[in-house]
Amino acid sequence: MILSTVILGWLGILIFLIIIFTYQKMAKNNEYALIHILMAIMYAMWLPLPITLFQLLNSDVLVVGTVFGFVYLLMLVSTMALQTGHISFIVKHNDDHAITDKHGDYMMATLTNPYESLIGVFKSIWAIFLGITFWMSGEILMAILMTLFGLLLIYYLFIMLDASLVKRVNLFSKVKPNPFVINLETLFFFVILTSYITVHV
Repeated sequence: MILSTVILGWLGILIFLIIIFTYQKMAKNNEYALIHILMAIMYAMWLPLPITLFQLLNSDVLVVGTVFGFVYLLMLVSTMALQTGHISFIVKHNDDHAITDKHGDYMMATLTNPYESLIGVFKSIWAIFLGITFWMSGEILMAILMTLFGLLLIYYLFIMLDASLVKRVNLFSKVKPNPFVINLETLFFFVILTSYITVHV
């Protein structure tokens, strides 16, 4: 299973890099549905990671973290696939503008925030449990790295609460979702985890 996870893990990272380097061209051609389905496939490639890490680290502490990690990835695959269907339908079947921009925005809001920020919270919880487990096993560098990713829990919580509250709180509203930051930390997170598993094949 470890070898399969490594292959799928690096394949997911390759898809991520392909998206990054072809994003401008795909966006220019209005291929946002393709971008989202590629992201769904990418996250699906990483689905075995939480289970494999649990097996490698062999710690009861990581049981809860593994659940959060797997659910995090499953939710991402789901939302990316749903967003693909939404975008594809709007682009292909809305020549008469029966679906207004407002309705389209409503649907995307349903599939993004606070849904995606909640997903980020789940990933941060997974990272915290990974950090604790690595620390207990004496792998200090990995523990520090995972703890840093875990600290993003505050960032995602603020975004989630700001999107959820009717009466906005100034403190929360100051924190805005930044796709560049989110994508960059996601890439680094999975490169680190996939590299760790690769070393232990």
